[in-house]
Amino acid sequence: MATNSRLIVHAPHERIVIEIEANASGQRLTEWLRHADLPLNTRCGQRGLCDGCLIELVSGPLVRVDSGQVLVAADGPMLVQGCQCCPVPGSDATIQVPGRSLLAHRPQVVTSFRIDVCRAHDPLWQRIALDAEPLADRSDLASAACETFHHHRSRKPQEVPVHPDPELAAWLAVDRPVHALILEHHGEHWVLKPDTDSPDAESFGMAIDVGTTTVVAMLVDLTTGQIRNTASALNGQARLGDNVLTRINQCLQKPEMVRRMQHAVCHNTIRPLLTELVTESGITIEQLKSVVIAGNTTMLHLVAGVDPSPLGTAPFTPAFIEHRVLPARSLSLLPPTSEPGPSDAKGIADRSRNLKAPDPSVHLLPGAAAYLGADAIAGVLSTGMAYRDQPCLLVDVGTNGEIVLKQGDRLLGCATAAGPAFEGAGLTSGVRAGDGAISHIRLDGETAEPEIEVIGRRPPIGVCGTGYVDFIAEGRVSGLIGPTGRFSDRFAQHPRLVRRANHRGFEIEHCSDGKGIRITESDIASLLQAKAAIAAGIVCLLRRAELRPEEVATLYLAGGFGFHMNIDSVLRCGLLPGFSGEQIELVGNSSLAGAFVALMDSGVLEEMKEIA
Repeated sequence: MATNSRLIVHAPHERIVIEIEANASGQRLTEWLRHADLPLNTRCGQRGLCDGCLIELVSGPLVRVDSGQVLVAADGPMLVQGCQCCPVPGSDATIQVPGRSLLAHRPQVVTSFRIDVCRAHDPLWQRIALDAEPLADRSDLASAACETFHHHRSRKPQEVPVHPDPELAAWLAVDRPVHALILEHHGEHWVLKPDTDSPDAESFGMAIDVGTTTVVAMLVDLTTGQIRNTASALNGQARLGDNVLTRINQCLQKPEMVRRMQHAVCHNTIRPLLTELVTESGITIEQLKSVVIAGNTTMLHLVAGVDPSPLGTAPFTPAFIEHRVLPARSLSLLPPTSEPGPSDAKGIADRSRNLKAPDPSVHLLPGAAAYLGADAIAGVLSTGMAYRDQPCLLVDVGTNGEIVLKQGDRLLGCATAAGPAFEGAGLTSGVRAGDGAISHIRLDGETAEPEIEVIGRRPPIGVCGTGYVDFIAEGRVSGLIGPTGRFSDRFAQHPRLVRRANHRGFEIEHCSDGKGIRITESDIASLLQAKAAIAAGIVCLLRRAELRPEEVATLYLAGGFGFHMNIDSVLRCGLLPGFSGEQIELVGNSSLAGAFVALMDSGVLEEMKEIA
């Protein structure tokens, strides 16, 4: 009779034991570890095409998923891919999980930004206070609210159509005091709704940037425009593939992946962020009235549950790029609402029972094309570059590397394959930006001895994107790295320059396990290719516009990467060819900034449509 077995896991800061039942077979190590809150970096979608989930088999057997071959560490620890192996029922095994193979739970992201455009206070959801004088005919309350609304906007009623909510007439028919009504933006029109809250109730909205790697959410007071709180998390889809093409390909091969991808980002990522923000801010879910989401075209398709497969094959036609409005509950963004409990104020309790569960509108911002999405359009708006007379360039350094050039009255844009190297993927000691990641590296000009900065002041586990850019720039200045991207012969005897498996590597940090954190010549080649992708996009756009870099008035460097980047390192490594430090402005998360502006000023939605 088969017996249960144990999987003993040694992680960077803990040791856990996973009990495996005798009849449990076929479940990959990545799944066992995910259930134990140790998700591996399965950036290729568990297809065995990357080294993101590499682990060490220390003792005991594992079995390969594809061939059934039993693997045993006979002569010391064996490197295996977690996504390609399963435990052997009835046999104990011990594995070592390196820090670089774990998904960072607390990625370093930009939740601050600059807004260089003027905006009105005209939120997508607003309460219209009515005159205190009672009206003889209660149906006139709706007309009074519309007049107040149009007066506020200085627009004629026919230019801003307002449709009554189906429940409004029944609500007004009840003999109760009515101090205000609600106007909510629904795309091409506004909807007039009953105000079911108390007159002094606070109302909130949420701006969200759904990135390929990271999701950032921000809670905003709709009355004052004050940012109450922000939170971020890894996009749950990262476990299914670390770039848009991988995710598109999975949806193309398996149609059921569309729903799974939507669940990963909406239910498993945005909903916990929303709950966290509401709880930490001391408000209720009923006070959340409107949500705005920016992201690239693939991400917004998956948020909406729309198949992105056409984006992966010519002619790359998206199912939609226009502004869409969807109910939050249809996307599983809201936690379940419990029934109201007993209340001393019986009238309020009775009224609460008669109301539907809160279901704020979710606005998906408009994009321009298959690979130039709402995140880029939001950046163009929030930086104000669309309104500049002089040539401007927006470079959003992320996994997809969107670039937009403003020249005269036209906008030119493209996307580049900037990732995954800038995210640490495929690199010897690469990790995403999070606690324990080396974020900045300085090399002594003569000895090339490194000085490092580590996120979270923890023992280093690897190097993230900004650290790699620093290393390339510093390496070129010190002479450690030659023009071809290889280590210079002048440093051939450097004690930190080691050769492993026919690859030379520079050891940035010695580790207690004797392996060390190092950057190899192969890593440098991958980084130079990623850097070249963005540089080529810039060169192509400038060439198309017949502009030279010095003719561009401002280059807006956007995204989490750009906000934390050392400008000197950016220029010295060649990421922004031909530009000077005086031309560059760090603008932070321009996608989130655009979502915030759209939430608080409904008029910019039309401007975004015109930009797109």
